[in-house]
This record gives sequence, C-alpha cells and structure tokens, in this order.
Amino acid sequence: MRRVLATFVIAIAAGSAIGGAAHANPAWEFTSPGNSFSNGIWDFGTAFTANSAVTVSGLGYYADPTNGQVDSNPVVLYQCADVACDSTGTEIASATVTNTYALNGHFRYVTVTPVNLIAGDSYEVVGISSGDNYTWDDPGFAVNSAITIIGDNSGDTDRWLSTSTPTFLNTLQGDIPGEDGIWGPDLFFGVATFTQPVPEPASVALLAASLVGLGVMRRRRR
Repeated sequence: MRRVLATFVIAIAAGSAIGGAAHANPAWEFTSPGNSFSNGIWDFGTAFTANSAVTVSGLGYYADPTNGQVDSNPVVLYQCADVACDSTGTEIASATVTNTYALNGHFRYVTVTPVNLIAGDSYEVVGISSGDNYTWDDPGFAVNSAITIIGDNSGDTDRWLSTSTPTFLNTLQGDIPGEDGIWGPDLFFGVATFTQPVPEPASVALLAASLVGLGVMRRRRR
C-alpha cells in the first residue's frame, strides 16, 4: 500500500512539474534532423506572428547531432514593421551562440534580457551559419502554439542571404513544397536561464595543480 501511495505521489509531482514548465518551450523543434548540410556561410531567417503575448528568454542556433557543434553563431531578433515582414525590421534582441552552452533539444540557447512579444505583431529571427550545418524536412517538426510562421500560398517559409552579417530578410525564397523550411536560428519562450557549464571537479583540480607547479618553477628560478 505504501509503495502504491509513494508511486502515486511521485506521478502527481512529475505531472505538476511538467505542467508548470509547459509555457517554457522553443519556438520550434523536431524529433530528428531530416538533413544536415553546409555549403557556405548564410544568414537564415524565419518570420512569424505572435498569436498571444509571450516572453522571449533565449536565442538559439541549431547544433548538428553528428558533432553537436555550433561555431559562434550570431542570432538577432527583429520586430517587423508590417504583418508580412516584407519591408523593414527593428532589432530588439541579439546574442552569439557558442558550444559553451548546453544542448537543449537540437539547439543551444543563450539567455537574453526578456523581450515581451505583442499578440498580433510579427517578428523575424535570423542567424549566421558560420559554415555550420543547417537542416530541413525534419521528422516530427512542430511549432509553438504561441506563434504562426509566415509563409506564402505554396507553404514556403524560407528566408536566406549569403552573408556573414546578421541582416533582416524581407524576401521569401522558394523551397520544395511540403518541406518544413531551413532551420538554423531558434528562440525560447517563457522564463528560462541558459548557463554555461561549470568546470568538472577533475578539471578544476588539474588547473589548480598546474598553477601550483608554475609557482614552484618561478621560485626555483629566483
């Protein structure tokens, strides 16, 4: 009886934890990458409309699971001047994603000063590939219900430009109908803090030993 009661309590606690964190999720994710490819340095962008008021707490970039790598990828969030995001945009957040941040799904995220998105307004997130792999046509792809990605009548959502500088993209590029777009940058909604990993104890000890050895060598030279 006690085991059953304990199991029931644990199940309730786990359910509460998941429910409490349900609002903190990425803008989009997928079960697995459909493709991973690189053919230069690109500025990839995705425009979307906020369906409800939501807070952005992190900017991220795709980390290819074959190596988990990002390579100092600049990511910028713009607020569009029009609903279709086809004219200009104003920068409202930016960050540079590096490998010092832990994986979260298929992306690494950097904490930014919270940005409150306005329901009904449109935004665009862009990111520089820095030669890293990007992905498309991904199984299990899903979009956060807080937003709607902006595309054309054929379902194209891709925006890209061959440049190494984050640039607002006001033109939809054609892709193969049925694909879920090309993914590089991402953003995280809700309250979340993405910290850099703390060095392991063994690494700290090794560093301390190296510093002590260096001090001994200096004393001997004197």
